[in-house]
Amino acid sequence: MCSTCANGHVWTVILDIFAGILITILFLHVDDPSKYFIQFSNTIILQLRSLLDSLKGSPVGLKLNVQLNNFFLDCFVYHVDLWATFLVLVSPLIHYLSVPVVVLGFFGLSFQLALLTDVIVFTSLHAQCFYIYTAVLYHVEIVGFRTLWKVVLGKRKNVLKDRVESHDYMNRQLFLATLFFAILLFLFPTVIVYYVVFAFLRTCIYFVTYTLMVMRRFILSFPIRSMVLWIFGHHMNISNIDVNLIEVAHSTLQPVYVFALEVKKSSLLGSVHFWKMDYFDNYLSVDQYLLGIFKGQMMGFTLPKTVK
Repeated sequence: MCSTCANGHVWTVILDIFAGILITILFLHVDDPSKYFIQFSNTIILQLRSLLDSLKGSPVGLKLNVQLNNFFLDCFVYHVDLWATFLVLVSPLIHYLSVPVVVLGFFGLSFQLALLTDVIVFTSLHAQCFYIYTAVLYHVEIVGFRTLWKVVLGKRKNVLKDRVESHDYMNRQLFLATLFFAILLFLFPTVIVYYVVFAFLRTCIYFVTYTLMVMRRFILSFPIRSMVLWIFGHHMNISNIDVNLIEVAHSTLQPVYVFALEVKKSSLLGSVHFWKMDYFDNYLSVDQYLLGIFKGQMMGFTLPKTVK
């Protein structure tokens, strides 16, 4: 059984390398691939600038805080301009991007997909920074609302007993709590607009990188050997073997049983078994990721991992 698994993995690696070489041959026929990478990066920068321009004033009829909105715009526009300048400086090195793509093609398509994931993350670094800034502010707003709301209701969290209990606050404490609560409340629409925009952008990047990871793991677990054996009719499954009792011959010593062994052709789904992909156990699922976005949790850079 172990030798069968080993042979299956060898066939999978051969398929991966063959697909990588095929993509490399197609890649070599493309005229100056770095040009498309630069165009893609410039397109992202232009789209981000247009997105920030749409947030000026009152986007979608929302009344935002003018001072905070202008601060966000100045900060984010500066980051976009800084990233555009960085791409201009490294543009001569981008022309050598085809070298690792060609080299990794001889190691397999999975290596090229991993490189593509890194390239996407690299070109969207500024979007990740925007998400981190807004996520921190959103988390501060949520925690502030929870804490100040307890103060307004005359309650507090008893850490020693791990419970919420009543408490008599002084007037100046209630005044400060109400003042800070009102400030957070009036700033919340501006923060939530920016957080929703950049969290959605971060989620789009996450789905792209997650899809590439699924494709990479699918290639590395593709049961090519089982499919080839099934096509040529040489694959047998234990569940498709029937043992039937034909007759019982009685003798003087003991009865003799006669059995018939019938081997049925396995179905494609019964013959093909993907290798176990426990690689995904270390990463957040899609629903866990979306729940973390809703709670304002800080997500990982490329593919967020679970905390054990």
